[in-house]
Amino acid sequence: MGADSFIAFYGIKFELDPDDEDELDACGADTDPRCQKARRAGLETFTGRMTDGEDYFLYVGRRVAWLGIEHDQHLKQSAEQLASIATDVKAKLRAADFAQAPELHFQFIGQY
Repeated sequence: MGADSFIAFYGIKFELDPDDEDELDACGADTDPRCQKARRAGLETFTGRMTDGEDYFLYVGRRVAWLGIEHDQHLKQSAEQLASIATDVKAKLRAADFAQAPELHFQFIGQY
């Protein structure tokens, strides 16, 4: 069993249908078309849910931090590094034909 964690992810977020097991499996295996398109563009993906019973999500962009007992306990980024990540992700999302504007997402992931 894992431990609670927290991610910071710059990019776009898709809500996933918790009843669509094919979509959930495809996102988890990176075979979902959005995941494949993201990988070809040099972007990262992250699939999860906050805790048991919550809806699943898919992030496309770049993970900035993953904090928790089983991950980093501390991470720092300069304003210049964050600006560089934002510029890079925005260009890659556009090149991959993702229409949504990227945002900085902060997500708690509880273990159950």
